[in-house]
Amino acid sequence: MIGAALLLLALIAAVAVYSARRVIAREALTGWLKNQGVESQVAFQAFDPSGLSGSLRIGPANDPDFTAEVAEVRYDISGFWSPRPLSARVTSVRLLNPTLKARWHDGKLSFGALDPLVEKLRRRPPEPNQSLPFIAVEGGRLKLTTDYGLIDVQADASLDDGRLQRIDARFAPTALKGPGLDARLGASELHVVAFGDRLAIAAAGKADHLRAKGVDVSAGALRLTAGAPYPDLKSRRLAGETTLSLAFDAKALSRGGLRFRELSDTLTFKGDVSGGLTRLRLKGAGDATLQATEAVQDGRVALDLSVGLTATELVWDHAGTDRLSADLKLKTAAQALSAGAGAGVTRVSGVFDGSAVLEGRNYRSDLAGKISAHGGWSGLGPVKADDAPGDAGLKRALASFLLDAPQVSIHAASDGVSLGLPQPALLRPDSGGQIVIAAADAPLFADGAGAFHLTASGGELPSVDLLVSRYQLIPGGLDGQARMAAKGSFGPVVDGSMDLAGGFRIAGGGVRLTTQACAPFTATRLELGANDVEALSGELCPGTEPLLQAADGAWRVHGLVRTLAARVPFLEAKISQASGPLELGARRGVLDLTADLRAARIDDTAKAQRFRPLMAKGQAALADQVWRGAFNLTDTVGRPLALARLSHEGRTGVGGVDMDTGELTFADDGLQPRAISPIATAIGSPATGQARFQGRVEWTPTGSASRGTVDVLRLDFQSPAGAVKGLSGRVVLDSLVPLRAKPGQVLHAETLAGFAPITSGEVSFGLDHDAIQVAGASFALGGGKVTLRPFEIPFANAGTWRGEIDFERVQLSDLVEASSFSDRLALNAKVSGHVPFSVTPDGIRVTGGELHAVDPGRLSIRKDALTAVTSDVGPPDAAAADTLAAADNIYSDLALQAMEDLAFTDLSANIESRADGRLGVVFHIKGEHTPPVPQQIRLTLREVLSRTVNRPLPLPSGTKVNLTLDTSLNLDQLLADFANFQRLRGSGPVQP
Repeated sequence: MIGAALLLLALIAAVAVYSARRVIAREALTGWLKNQGVESQVAFQAFDPSGLSGSLRIGPANDPDFTAEVAEVRYDISGFWSPRPLSARVTSVRLLNPTLKARWHDGKLSFGALDPLVEKLRRRPPEPNQSLPFIAVEGGRLKLTTDYGLIDVQADASLDDGRLQRIDARFAPTALKGPGLDARLGASELHVVAFGDRLAIAAAGKADHLRAKGVDVSAGALRLTAGAPYPDLKSRRLAGETTLSLAFDAKALSRGGLRFRELSDTLTFKGDVSGGLTRLRLKGAGDATLQATEAVQDGRVALDLSVGLTATELVWDHAGTDRLSADLKLKTAAQALSAGAGAGVTRVSGVFDGSAVLEGRNYRSDLAGKISAHGGWSGLGPVKADDAPGDAGLKRALASFLLDAPQVSIHAASDGVSLGLPQPALLRPDSGGQIVIAAADAPLFADGAGAFHLTASGGELPSVDLLVSRYQLIPGGLDGQARMAAKGSFGPVVDGSMDLAGGFRIAGGGVRLTTQACAPFTATRLELGANDVEALSGELCPGTEPLLQAADGAWRVHGLVRTLAARVPFLEAKISQASGPLELGARRGVLDLTADLRAARIDDTAKAQRFRPLMAKGQAALADQVWRGAFNLTDTVGRPLALARLSHEGRTGVGGVDMDTGELTFADDGLQPRAISPIATAIGSPATGQARFQGRVEWTPTGSASRGTVDVLRLDFQSPAGAVKGLSGRVVLDSLVPLRAKPGQVLHAETLAGFAPITSGEVSFGLDHDAIQVAGASFALGGGKVTLRPFEIPFANAGTWRGEIDFERVQLSDLVEASSFSDRLALNAKVSGHVPFSVTPDGIRVTGGELHAVDPGRLSIRKDALTAVTSDVGPPDAAAADTLAAADNIYSDLALQAMEDLAFTDLSANIESRADGRLGVVFHIKGEHTPPVPQQIRLTLREVLSRTVNRPLPLPSGTKVNLTLDTSLNLDQLLADFANFQRLRGSGPVQP
């Protein structure tokens, strides 16, 4: 009975407990959470011996940290007979629409009011041999607050006995912003599924914009699939096959100076993983590809870039530090590559094999392969119709070429990258020729620097030998040191050469060259249409700015020209010793120039020299295709001579040089005419007076012309014939190159003090390219007139020229008195006549000259001036001839007396040069003996009878004379002595 009563009592108690089960359970759970320091509220909806369900709130009512619309728990109650009687074992937990709040701050995760419970459970070790319940979350939501913004995640998940079965998570679009992060993320998702002993992972995410740790992404998308063995959590080990496939796309991505557009990146891996979680090994093979429509770094641009990397024997060891090694095969290609400074590649490809090792933060790789490309350089601008042949050829050669580098080695390590050329690379222009690029003493490239040796030859290329002893990559280009020897044609320069050394910089689409030493240069010709300049040589020396700058199809040279020399054929002149600052450039094919000519020597190269060496100083400029310049011309000792002004219209090719001496003053201790021009050699020193020259040399695309005037205002000088006073007149020159003037130029001279005073001299003449054309000359002499008929005098010293002189009633007495014969000869005769002559390199020669007296006159020749005299008065018969032969001295004496005092009525002279160079004169004279005192012959009887006279006899007055006098003189010596005499009277030593 007692037992029955106890059983009934127990049943009544059980019914009472069951009736109050919700209240008891709620109070037990909330009380337990309260004991854990967690505020909570539970509202049960169902409760039975195998489980319960209800809603749950943890945290403050107005801001709970966790809520669940339904929390369903299934459990088992152990019996009285179990080791732990009436204990509950949870077999499953199901959460419907739970919401969990969390916060991530300073690298720490907090669950708010749940933190004490989480910490206590984290420290409690799991009970051995106790199975874990099945847990399912349906419609779960995580609201994670971070320093950058809110992350909202919706997820379904399930676990069985502590093993993950499935996770399906969806991330809502969000914006995150804070220090080092600025992101606008789109909807993303993550799926993890366990099947058997493996895990399958899939993820996808989008980012409208992401900027973090120097990486900037626009419109990015990530897709991931992976397969891996499920980790053994008890032994904490992994073993099995692992696969990975990763795809990333972005409209734009940049990091530092590297930027991609339309980027697509894929990564695949297949291998095996083994080892513990702290000592893990991954071994297999993988592929990675990167594609981008555009890649930009430091001004270099690649279009349609493709990079493929295959890794075999890939091993990753994780044991404290990470070590990754693999054998690599690299393929890269681009359809266009711009390296800056006008350089570009239309297609490029490379294939490399090698290996790589990454250990901690240190890595190294060694690759060897080849590169081929087709590209060009447009730094000189496009080919234009008016380009010089050398320019057009060089532009064509550099505009399109093939590059073949059959052997290239790449070494990359933590401390830098180096590039080598075991075999030279060849660059072959489409237009012919080749450029060879070889390694120099230093690596081709190492840590952003390097060196190389380049040679160019053949086709339309200039001959170039370039040694770049050092170059360094800089943002957008490179700079370095180089030495270059080049030969070829460029611009108007034909067959030019230059040898220079200095520093260079290629950046921002341009080239800059600086030098420390002068660069010698030569050129066969400078093409200027019909007005070419030839045989250029000199040195181009550095100034205050870079020697050469080129960019965007334009170039500019700044420097100092030294020892410049050139021939100017259309001016028949030569320039030498020229120096001065020079600035020369071109933009869009239009040249501009500024030159400060500080010194230059100009020499006449004409066959008939026109001027003595000149010195020039001045400025010239070229702008908008128009040349302007002004130069002061001096003689070699610095005396001012003229101002030359240059003008040239490049569009029409028409230009010229105007020269004006102003009024030149000649003085016996200063400037002399013959110091200006050899043509003025006859104007001996000292010359005093004034003269002026004005001239112009002009040219067109088809040729050149020149003209000028010489105004002799007044000039007194010493000529070879004597002192000239009052020379004046104007000479109009139709051409200066060659020297030419129309006939009819007239010069006047007041007097000429030669053998005899000459007055009223006048000469009419013209000039052609090699001779003076004298149309006529006349002057007053001895009361008469001397006229020179037209003749030519060649400019060449070795030339021969001829002339004719007409004498009209010229009194010879003045000439005789002025000659060296005045002490032995007296002649009073007015003559007329005609004397042809020629001037040869051997002297003056006369042929067929004739003079005759026009009035009676007198002749007196001293006896000692004559050596042999014959008379045409002979004996009456042969018998008397013997007698006269014996008395020949008597007749000779009588003949000599006849010529001492001879009054003639007829006198003629035949003048002829003889073979020995002497001038022969044969006089024919008819007259009578007229001594001052009348005389007659008186013979003694003995002399009459013996017919013998042994004493001098006087020639009777009135004796008729018919005289032939054959005489000669050394005219060459006579003229030489006279010239020497005139020179001694001059001031030659004053001249330079």
